Amino acid sequence: EGRFRADLFYRLEIFPIELPPLRDRASDLPSLARHLLERICRRLGRAAPRLTTTAEALLGEHPWPGNVRELANLLERAAIVIEGPRLDASDLEPLLRPRSAPSEVEALRQALRQSDGDKQAAAEALGISYRTLQRRIVAHDLEGFPKYRS
Repeated sequence: EGRFRADLFYRLEIFPIELPPLRDRASDLPSLARHLLERICRRLGRAAPRLTTTAEALLGEHPWPGNVRELANLLERAAIVIEGPRLDASDLEPLLRPRSAPSEVEALRQALRQSDGDKQAAAEALGISYRTLQRRIVAHDLEGFPKYRS
């Protein structure tokens, strides 16, 4: 059912462990990053690059909303992409930039295409009201779309 077993919950509840978010443990970041990078590179069958002090400083400035999982994902992407014996801030900066979501205009066009111009279906697919969809169509000058596909 995807639910947590009650007996296991009560066993684990005996000694609760509170772990502050990664953003509050900046002093732990360098050693944690080195450990994760070594583990990732060992799994990938390659030598782990050395984190430079500028890379460590950059990691300390990031807010880490995804905590350790976000850090591990970043380091895995870096281990795959970066070649060479060191991992510098300039290597990490592009990987830390948020990936841009499709623009609102593109999302509107895609929803209208997929619904064959049925605005009610497009609004439902986007999770917005029909009225909101109408306002956005006018605001982005998409009236008549998909008839006039670009």
